[in-house]
This record gives sequence, structure tokens and C-alpha cells, in this order.
Amino acid sequence: MSFTTRRTFISTTGAAAVTASLVPYHSLANHHAKRFTIGLSQYSLRAMFKDGSLDPLDYPAFTADTFGINAIDLWEGGLPKDKLNDDAYLEKMVAKAAKAKTEIFLLMTGALNADPQKSEVSIKQLTPSIGRAKKLGCEYLRIFLRAPGKDEAAGLAASVEALKPLCDAAGKEGILIAIEPGSSELSQKGVFLAKVYQKVNHPALTLMPDFGKLRNNVYDGTEAMLPFTKTISCKMHSFDKDGNQPDFDYPRLMRMITASKYRGILSIEWEGHELKPVPGVQASKALIERSLA
Repeated sequence: MSFTTRRTFISTTGAAAVTASLVPYHSLANHHAKRFTIGLSQYSLRAMFKDGSLDPLDYPAFTADTFGINAIDLWEGGLPKDKLNDDAYLEKMVAKAAKAKTEIFLLMTGALNADPQKSEVSIKQLTPSIGRAKKLGCEYLRIFLRAPGKDEAAGLAASVEALKPLCDAAGKEGILIAIEPGSSELSQKGVFLAKVYQKVNHPALTLMPDFGKLRNNVYDGTEAMLPFTKTISCKMHSFDKDGNQPDFDYPRLMRMITASKYRGILSIEWEGHELKPVPGVQASKALIERSLA
């Protein structure tokens, strides 16, 4: 989504424009000038936040300096719990990102439980994350969808019912809800999520393929989601001696993405343990670049 398009989206949904002080200094123009931009998920460096070797506020500069990556997302689990509702802290994060010439394009939060008995509480729990995403200048709020049961028709109906009020709330703030696979048997299937997207039919909804969560259907699942996708999570677990990811055929995935109409961020999400965070991200970036070439 271009910066102009996002402004149009905000206007048409009746939401107030994100204040200039909270939008990264270079807007969204830099990475959208190219078809693909490699981004980084904060989750990739989770071990460094856990052991205290990296302060979350230093994450933007660290990412730019260490990996040459300027499109980043934030993960609520990677931020201090007592700072999630601290506006001063969030503003400081935005300022740090701007100083590092990085863009915070997405905030990752938890799961939307679409079970009719639990969805109302789940929506209330997720709603504050919409406000955080706005304060951080994000385009997207990344959520899991927990579609109930195993019956597709029932799971689809429940998912649509739960998503509509959440999308309405997000649309008022100019935020897009990005559904990633996982969290239940049904929502691990890209074809199911594509049906959910089409049935909800809401301007504040998009899909986000995550190769690692499309269980047993990574290729057809990704293909089904791509027409409705605005951002992609490039999950990595390990590498063989040639630097390839044994779980997924990355050249095949990149060919699939290139053949589609998708343009935007390919966000590294290093989830492995054999390599420490920095070499894991470096190997991930090299594989994506090699696969695209």
C-alpha cells in the first residue's frame, strides 16, 4: 500500500490522519519505490531482548546498522509490559526509528478467538493494540485467527462474525488487520483464510502468509493468500550446508511471489535455535536475496 493509498484509505473510512509526529520521517516512500523490500520482525531477536543484550529502544538502529534493513515490525512480547500503554515510551520508539531512518510498518499482537462464546472478550483484549499500532505509525496490526472447530462452514461463519467489529475499530484508526495463519486447525490453511477474507469483505482487512504456520500446505496456502496479501512473513527455522532452508523451497516461494501481483515487504522472521539471532537473520537475508535473484 502506498502512502497516498493509505491516506485515501484513512479518509474513506472516516478516521483521523495519523499525526505527522508519529509517522517516520521518510513516510513509506522508500520501500514502496521498489517492488520488494526485505524487512525484519522484532521476534527474530527475541533472545537478545530476553537476556538484556539489546534494549527494545535500540532495535531500530541495531537493525539498520547490523543488517542494512530499514523496514521493521514490533512485537508486543518484545516490549516492556509496563510500557505498552505508555504513550511517552511509544513516542520515544517512533523517534528512535526515525533517527535510525527506519519504518515501523507493523505491530504483532495476539490471537482473535472467533469462538462465539469467547469472541467478545477476545475483541476487547485486542482493541488496545489498534491504538498502539496507530501511535507507532504502523500500517498493519498482525493477529492470529483462532477459527473454532473443524467444520469449515461453521468456522468460517464464526470468523467472519468476530472479525467484522475488529476491522471496524481498526478502520476508524487507519490500521489494517493482517491475519497470519495458525492458532487453530482451520486457520493453518491458506485456502480457508482466503475464504475468510473474501467473506468479511472489509477495507481494513488483509492477509499475511507465514510459511512456518501454513502447516502441510505452504505452497498452495501461500498461493491462495497472495491475491489478498499486503505483507509477508518469511519464516526461517534452520539452514543446510548450502544455506538453504530445508523446511521450505525458498526459490519456489519467491518465484510464486514474483509471478503474483504482490509488492511490498518480505519480512524475515528467524525462529531457529541452531544459530544465534544475528547470524540467523544474516543467513535468512542472504537466502531471500539469493532466491529472488
